[in-house]
Amino acid sequence: MVLNKAGKKLYISAPRAALPLLFLALSSMPSLCPAQEAAAVLSRGSGLYFHTFLSFQKALGRPITAFDLSKEKPQLPRDLKAVVAFGSKAANFDYPAKIKVIYLLAPGYTAAGPKGTFTRISSRPDPALAIDAYLKLQPGLKRLAVFFKEPARETYLSELVAAAELRGVAIVPVGLTSAAEMPDQLRTLSGKADAIWLLPDPALITKVSLQVLAQFSCSNKVPYYAPSGGLADLGAAGAVAPDLNEIGNTAASALQQILSGKTQPGTIYLKSAETTINPEFINRCGLQIKLPSGKGAE
Repeated sequence: MVLNKAGKKLYISAPRAALPLLFLALSSMPSLCPAQEAAAVLSRGSGLYFHTFLSFQKALGRPITAFDLSKEKPQLPRDLKAVVAFGSKAANFDYPAKIKVIYLLAPGYTAAGPKGTFTRISSRPDPALAIDAYLKLQPGLKRLAVFFKEPARETYLSELVAAAELRGVAIVPVGLTSAAEMPDQLRTLSGKADAIWLLPDPALITKVSLQVLAQFSCSNKVPYYAPSGGLADLGAAGAVAPDLNEIGNTAASALQQILSGKTQPGTIYLKSAETTINPEFINRCGLQIKLPSGKGAE
């Protein structure tokens, strides 16, 4: 169940068979960006990459040349100034050094290159926003264990620690080199954490790891928060994560800023996030979560 700001359910659906055809139609449209200044590169022209691409192009307000990496190697125009890359594979493509790259939907991936070349639209919520959201769900939260992939090559964890400290919450960092380490690490957390949050990193998200987290959460009555709203349904108290439409909108805004000559930061966090809850799991496991009014029986 996904709630919007008014507390109402949101559902998004699209005919799967129509996505590749629609992608091809959009890819063949001539770009209205002056002199082919920008293009989009998708790791795959379907699924969440395509869904977010549609939001991106709508926010941009004009067609843009797009490439599907799963079908072709992009033949980038010589006068290209910027690329919007959807997914880790697209972000990791060998772009000419002069091109500015905005990349999104690439959790766990950190681009390496000269400062100012890459801008990431984060798949993680703004640290302060995330802590505020979890405190609303769990007012008694004092110790939040955060599972992340080692080595930590970015500043998100330190920013999260700082935001949490201002709100009276201590972050308990738990670095993992693989999902197989999760059971042992969970055993060491007994009595040391009020909640667990798994950050979005493909290396740690497996069917087994999610089952282990759900079992630990239910058995120990310690809420576990999933990396995304879709994964919360598999056994979690809930999740706080950026909305795909907003990620696309933010990428469009960053591209417009770059094309107008304005420098963008290395990482951009969204100003809003989507809160997902799983009332069935919360009630079945007896978790101390503050459910929205009227949702406790779902």
